[in-house]
Amino acid sequence: ADNAAVESVALSNVLIYWFMGEDAAALTVRATNGGGIAYASFKDVRIRHAHTGILLTADDTSFVNSNSFFGGAISGGITEVALRAEGPGACNDNKFYGVVIEPSSTNLAHVYVTGSKTNVRLLDTRLEGSDMFAQNKPLVIIDDSSYGNVMTGMLGHTNIQADLSRNPGIDFTSAKSVGVDPAPLNMLWNAAFHGYDASTRSVAGWSLPGSNWEMVVLPDSEALFADHQVLSIDYLNYGGPFKLSPDILPKSPGHSFVTFGIYARSNAAGSIAAVMRYESGSIISSSSHSGSGGWEFISMSALYDKTAPYFYFSIIGDVEITAPTLVYGQTPATPGAEFLSSSGARMSGTLSMGLTKAYPPPSSTPYYWVLPKNEGNYFDMDMQGNPSRTIIRLNHSTADRFSKGTVVTLLFSEAGTTVKHNAYIELKGSANFVSTENSSLTLISHGGPTWTEVSRND
Repeated sequence: ADNAAVESVALSNVLIYWFMGEDAAALTVRATNGGGIAYASFKDVRIRHAHTGILLTADDTSFVNSNSFFGGAISGGITEVALRAEGPGACNDNKFYGVVIEPSSTNLAHVYVTGSKTNVRLLDTRLEGSDMFAQNKPLVIIDDSSYGNVMTGMLGHTNIQADLSRNPGIDFTSAKSVGVDPAPLNMLWNAAFHGYDASTRSVAGWSLPGSNWEMVVLPDSEALFADHQVLSIDYLNYGGPFKLSPDILPKSPGHSFVTFGIYARSNAAGSIAAVMRYESGSIISSSSHSGSGGWEFISMSALYDKTAPYFYFSIIGDVEITAPTLVYGQTPATPGAEFLSSSGARMSGTLSMGLTKAYPPPSSTPYYWVLPKNEGNYFDMDMQGNPSRTIIRLNHSTADRFSKGTVVTLLFSEAGTTVKHNAYIELKGSANFVSTENSSLTLISHGGPTWTEVSRND
């Protein structure tokens, strides 16, 4: 398409054979000089022996978008690449349904995608290259400039070379390569909006600049999510937008995308929008609230500026808000949850720990107590009416031992029980602990048979 628009071309049941010349493509879909090709349908196109199988390309003034390929196959001797999609113009949303791509080898890759406006969607595709394994070549190469590619189906013999964080829709799973989905974890601290202090106009974890707003916390009956408060914001209509932003945000340079949003309810159209700094450095925003009077999720997902990340909610009208979320990666949002994992966590709500009873050991081993494992961190030491007991070992058997770093607190309601300092229970100052009424002893496990005192209340 040269300086013209071509739409809805249909091609079906065609064999294209032996296009082996230098740079020859069996099927070329090209737009130049302000031209465009869209909505074409290619059904059961069979390509065998070619330098390049299918070439999709658009110059920087043109587009090749939303064309569909159904069935068909690319096989035989394919010299350079079976499917190549490239810009610099828009060349995206071209879909391949159930296409087989299985030349034994290619010089570049079976599929090659490049260009910031270029991506492909290979759905239920069979990708194989029996000789690519020996050459240690990927079947698919996606240049870092391309993002949003979607690929599903069967992948054989080798792997995909791509920034998978920019292409989470690549879901091939094989013995040689697998796709990567972003962790759906809300990175915002105090997404529940706990602890608003009206006297200091502050909420832990959030920046609330300016004086052009008033805020109240609505009753729990208004909550959308368990234990998540709803803030009602009265915008005072001066001084520009009220920019609500997180105070602290963990960085994640492994991700190129960010997804964030907030639930909002308002009668004022345009009252709130999500805003961020795009990877180019420009500021972009989401759609704003419609003013419907109902709850709407105000959100966006885009490539972000890793050098100076910046995310906030721009408020220019009266609005009620709750359950903000920010997830690194292009993934559905997770409102109503907060980040808590083995890599670290901060809590703004109440942490409830398990409390259970610990009973005396049998008379044959009176000094060897066993705390119930996986039932809590606080133990009510039940002396069965005889507090004059001595504890020398805790969970001595390997099967009963707690993980390294586990902190437990022993609670004593009666006086007279002795926890003896020894090689297995190391107490502060080598001083035995003797319980008084309603006293406690806190210990930390070293992962083996030994414990160390953290604190005592006697």
